[in-house]
Amino acid sequence: MIPDELRARYRSARKIRTEGAIGNLFDGVSITAHGLDTRLLAWPGTGFQTEAVHVTTVKPGQQSDRYTYGLAEEAILCRYGSAEVWLRGQWVTLKPGDIAYVPEGLDRQIRNPATNRADAILVHQICPPQFDLYAEGSYYNNRLGVMNFESIEKAAINAPRVEPPPPQQMTFNDDQPAVRAQNLAPEDVRARGALFNVLEGAAFTGIGLPMRLVLWPGAGTRLVGFNYAYCGTGVDDISHKHPVSDEFLVMWSGSGQFFIGGIGWIDAEENDVILAPCGIVHGHRSTAERGPSMMGGFASPPQMDLVIPTPYYKDGLYIHPPDRQLTEAEMRAADLIR
Repeated sequence: MIPDELRARYRSARKIRTEGAIGNLFDGVSITAHGLDTRLLAWPGTGFQTEAVHVTTVKPGQQSDRYTYGLAEEAILCRYGSAEVWLRGQWVTLKPGDIAYVPEGLDRQIRNPATNRADAILVHQICPPQFDLYAEGSYYNNRLGVMNFESIEKAAINAPRVEPPPPQQMTFNDDQPAVRAQNLAPEDVRARGALFNVLEGAAFTGIGLPMRLVLWPGAGTRLVGFNYAYCGTGVDDISHKHPVSDEFLVMWSGSGQFFIGGIGWIDAEENDVILAPCGIVHGHRSTAERGPSMMGGFASPPQMDLVIPTPYYKDGLYIHPPDRQLTEAEMRAADLIR
């Protein structure tokens, strides 16, 4: 049981910015964004400066407005259910584990076809944050250009808790090959966007556990960043911090422990999150008592400090290696299957 004093809903933006916090994908201030019910998790109201992470619920038959961000990139991850996103001039289907990357300046729209039976739950990373979205509820003053932290803190404490759906594993998907990032040049991804998957990316072990770099400049993104890690029983990563990146780390499946510099080690379950703004030490581990887990998160800007020591970076340029799916052998080694 996570003590209330460590939860983001009971911590000020200033405290989160200096110590971090524990949150959950189903716990956050609610607004309506582009016509959809949206929870605000990592955003300027919780001390984040370089990115925002929102969670939207899209009911069958519901769709968002068509919208464009002139400056911000967006990554839209399907956590539960299924949805469609307007991407590269067509409707693209998102299944659990898929991520739609939309560069700045391009139209985007989301819908959940009426033929679907379940809500779609999507996790959005927006870089940089779109402050005008927070004018609803007076959380941001458009005229003065300031956040209203008194309103935010009251809304966070009183935010209704949302019941999560039954567990659903995020899986490898390789349908719709014409829009999949692994089949496109990074320059094309950067210009028109692409469909990614959490289980496919550049192999990386720089913090002590098997990972995939999924959204990163080597694959064509500029500001959004996402990585996915596979923690077998007894596996720890190297607790670390980033000099310029805010990070939002999620326990996507299983259970384990999170480390936050201002808090220490704490037990975490599926859908729990770390809010680790720039400079906050963080990490995670799987224990024999709590079993294997799959973890990963959004960071912005992408963590150059992790990539510089690898063959993926040289003389100021990123080198795009072939994307690699997590293999059955790797999953078995990480105790994810038996």
